[in-house]
Amino acid sequence: MNSAAPDSLAVARHYMRLRSIPEKLLCPITPTSPDAIPVEEFNSAVKPAIRRCLEEAGKQKILYLVFSYLTPYGVGSGNRRSLDQMVADIWDEYLPDGPGNPGKPHPYFGEAESEGGFYGAFVPLSEYRDKPGAKTIYSVWRLDGANADLAKGLVDKAITAESGHLTGSGCFDRRFGDVTAQIDTGYGSGDWEIYRAAEFARQAGFRVMEDEQDAEFGAPPAPLRCEDAAFYAGWYSLNHYNDAFSWVPGAIGIHLDSYSALDPRAGPNWVANAILKGITVTSGAVAEPYLQGLPRPDQVFLYLFQGANVGDALLRGTPWLKWMIINIGDPLYRPFPKGIARLSSAAYDSPYLAVAPRYAVGQTSLRVHFANHAPPGGTPLVFKSDHPELISAPEPLAIAESWNTIIFPIVARPVSAETNVRITVSGAGVTKTNTIVLYPVPAKP
Repeated sequence: MNSAAPDSLAVARHYMRLRSIPEKLLCPITPTSPDAIPVEEFNSAVKPAIRRCLEEAGKQKILYLVFSYLTPYGVGSGNRRSLDQMVADIWDEYLPDGPGNPGKPHPYFGEAESEGGFYGAFVPLSEYRDKPGAKTIYSVWRLDGANADLAKGLVDKAITAESGHLTGSGCFDRRFGDVTAQIDTGYGSGDWEIYRAAEFARQAGFRVMEDEQDAEFGAPPAPLRCEDAAFYAGWYSLNHYNDAFSWVPGAIGIHLDSYSALDPRAGPNWVANAILKGITVTSGAVAEPYLQGLPRPDQVFLYLFQGANVGDALLRGTPWLKWMIINIGDPLYRPFPKGIARLSSAAYDSPYLAVAPRYAVGQTSLRVHFANHAPPGGTPLVFKSDHPELISAPEPLAIAESWNTIIFPIVARPVSAETNVRITVSGAGVTKTNTIVLYPVPAKP
């Protein structure tokens, strides 16, 4: 909390009281600004102060850090970094060289291929951190908004939702029409993530409203309203919020927008106004994160439906740290403590087509999984590629009798430029697609 701002302390104490957090875990900092601070100040003052607090508390015991109202959310100027994501890797174990385009996901990020329908098992942050060699990274959040009452209300609404049962609608706003016509790379990935998030919400029993127009909810020809929204994922109008929603207590929303959290307390951006209008949990960017650096709504919502708290779900569903993202709300909020039965990690078994690696130079491999085991004689598979001159698979292909999964290599022929290849595997009435991105072989030095 900001030791120079009484409202910051008031919000912190409100949270500590409601979540039974001991006084010794209150960590004061003295920033020169409640908004953005210089890199030098972060390195010389704020970072050491937070490190001292963590060492006193036992840095390995702590999983979640919560910044209180009126603490800075940015580091640097121009294309600044999120202070919160800098603190998530405060021991510099994920990116020892400091901020930059991370390039690789942090080690807790979950495996997922949206078009192919593959989602790795959810692992709680506590379980990951207990593993030998695990990086000491944290799920970092903030209780923030236009005023202290709104910041406190984020906790109140989370606890209200936990005491009952989160109900309402799922609102999902894509951009590019029929998602099956899109490849899962570039902007097409955003539509695939939103599409899968809607599927999960529907399977979890929520009423779902989907829009595939480029216009957002609230702007014709998209639906003008989405009432009683419990879940939202959508895009894209830069640094703007359409007042098209009524939010139920406990509502969770992710807007894919480069400036969605440019200032979480004021201005036209999506996050500040969603908080003002009653959302309970949201996440956004304080500067240009690229689509690859934003949270993945399909992963986040699936983990929540499997019983995760929002602290674990957002960290596992956001690929990079020391980047541009802030999460707003109570990380301990767990809308489905027992999970949704049909989506639980133990029960969820959906057909998928996974590629490893999906961004390839030369050979890669496919894993095809069906929910049902193959009958006597096996399940024949048909492999197709929209660039057969570049990608081929061994023949014949079949899932062996009594099995429901096959892994096989595919050969990718050399390319002179980055090339997207759409592949399809069919069998037993199931058809799955995925996208492979081929890269040229690097030139020898």
